[in-house]
Amino acid sequence: MRNLADRIAEKITENRDLRKPSERSRVGIIESWVGVGGNVFLALLKLVFGLLTNSIALIADAVHSASDIFSSLVVLIGFLLAGKKADSEHPHGHGRTEYLAGLVIGLMLIGAGGAFVYAAYNRLAGEIFATPSLASIVAVIAAIIIKEFMYFFSSRLGSLIDSETLEGDAWHHRSDSLSSALVLIALIGGYFGLYLLDAFFAIAIALFIIFTGIRIVRNSCSRLLGTAPANDLEEGAVDRAKEINGVIDAHRLEVHDYGSWKVLTIHIEVDGRLSLEEAHEIAQKVEDHVCNKYHCDTIVHLDPAEDFTPSEQ
Repeated sequence: MRNLADRIAEKITENRDLRKPSERSRVGIIESWVGVGGNVFLALLKLVFGLLTNSIALIADAVHSASDIFSSLVVLIGFLLAGKKADSEHPHGHGRTEYLAGLVIGLMLIGAGGAFVYAAYNRLAGEIFATPSLASIVAVIAAIIIKEFMYFFSSRLGSLIDSETLEGDAWHHRSDSLSSALVLIALIGGYFGLYLLDAFFAIAIALFIIFTGIRIVRNSCSRLLGTAPANDLEEGAVDRAKEINGVIDAHRLEVHDYGSWKVLTIHIEVDGRLSLEEAHEIAQKVEDHVCNKYHCDTIVHLDPAEDFTPSEQ
């Protein structure tokens, strides 16, 4: 399954210059539509069989799949807005809309999870049990297989275009696969007369949904507030700046995250005896060199290294 998903993902990105934001956006949009289509199908499949078998665990899992539709739509909106040009009111673009939408989805997941805990408790108190069938068990197994494929597909695309957003969407698919596995256990238990498993596993799935919602809210708020740059980005940008002739040292990297677009600010030290024109030329080369690798706006701040002598470089 993983090999098939990897081959399809690699075929989609074949002959594309993934360094270009426009090409990255196209790949992200393709992944989003695959996610939307797959999640719509799975949500309807689980809902139908959940209602037919009176399984609150399967209905809760259907809601989880439905929430994944919104997750995929968030990814879609994020990549669509990434290609939208900046304007006077939003000089750095509209990429952070993705984080706002993620915050809303996280809150919705927490609310849905709480509602299912309450419903499962009422079911236990009223002794209303599911009537599982072999067909519902087969449906959940099919859902797990489809979701695992979507996980590998999204994960591979995220790796190919270096997108944390797609990696996050992939793990959303994996979370749905895991919750479906819990439903499968509950249905099999009911098939053999262990009816209480349905309500207990519904509570487990609901708690999993709540945990997922809290994680999404936390990550979205963190991105909106601003996070420290990843170690590989920080070290890589500094090392790349030092590759330019005339740069004595580089430090104090700051990254401003605007969704699909980022702005890097870095300080470089140059010989303090250089003319303004010479120092500016070095700074321009650093900006171009860093930007060519990380595809972001790069702002260079010049610091004089007054104790520098030519023999030190």
